[in-house]
Amino acid sequence: MKNAALYMLFMALLPLAGCGYSHNGDFGKPTSSAYQWHSLYREDVQTVAIPIFANREFARGVEFDLSKALVNTIEAHTPYKVVPRERADTVIEGEVTQVQVSTLSRLFREAVPQEQMFIVTVNFTWKDLRTGQVLLERRDFQQTAQYYPTLAEGQFQGSQQAIEKLALAITQELEAEW
Repeated sequence: MKNAALYMLFMALLPLAGCGYSHNGDFGKPTSSAYQWHSLYREDVQTVAIPIFANREFARGVEFDLSKALVNTIEAHTPYKVVPRERADTVIEGEVTQVQVSTLSRLFREAVPQEQMFIVTVNFTWKDLRTGQVLLERRDFQQTAQYYPTLAEGQFQGSQQAIEKLALAITQELEAEW
C-alpha cells in the first residue's frame, strides 16, 4: 500500500519536472535563451532544379534513376519544390563517377556469390542561381546496398536500393547548418 502511494505521488510530481526547455513567452520572436523552432532546411530557398546527372561510368541508366529518385526524395522530404532551371532558385548538378559490384561472400562449393554489394559514387554541387554562390559541394560521395543473389535478388535490386539510399543521403546533405 505504501509503495502504491509513493508511486502515485511520483507520477503526480513527474510533469512538474519538465524537460529542461524554456521559452520566453513569445513564440514569434526568437531569442538566444529560448528554445526555437526552425526548419532543418534553408529558408531562403524555395525551388530547386535537378538536371540529369552526368555519367562517367560504363554502367548506363544509373544517372537517370538517381536523378528521378533525387527529385522524388526532395519533393517528399523537404520544403523545396522541384522546377525547371529557368524558374529555380538553386540547382543540384552532379556526375556518377563510379559504379561497382563487390562480392562479400561466396558459397564454398559452387563459388557462387552469396552476398554482394552495389556501390555508387557521385560528385555533386548545389548552387544558388540568383547569386552564383556554391551552397554545398561534395566529392566522392558514396552509398552502398547489399543484395543476395542466392535469395533470387539480382543486381537490379542492389542498384535500386543504393540509388534510393544515395538520393536520401544527398537530400539530408541539403539541411541547413546548425
